[in-house]
Amino acid sequence: MPLDSGVENQFARDCESSEDIEFYFKLPFWFKIPTPIGTYNPDWAIVFQGEKKIYFVAETKSSGQELRGSEKLKIECGKAHFRNFDDVNYRRVTSVTDLNN
Repeated sequence: MPLDSGVENQFARDCESSEDIEFYFKLPFWFKIPTPIGTYNPDWAIVFQGEKKIYFVAETKSSGQELRGSEKLKIECGKAHFRNFDDVNYRRVTSVTDLNN
């Protein structure tokens, strides 16, 4: 799967080796959420072991990475969007371990 950064590469490797994650995938470029400042494309969808639904949609950024203003706003819009879905948890994460926090 084509990945955008070293953080995404590490995240994919960590998903592969995690006993808690049954299935994960990089969301395709066409998966877009409309926001007041343009469309937003989160990074990942994750299914945990023994679950039948997608529970996490994640935006991966490295620890301490400085975000552009538009990136920050789109992430905030993503949080607001996914709040409307009881079974979906949206987070900005640095690693797989952040999913459990």
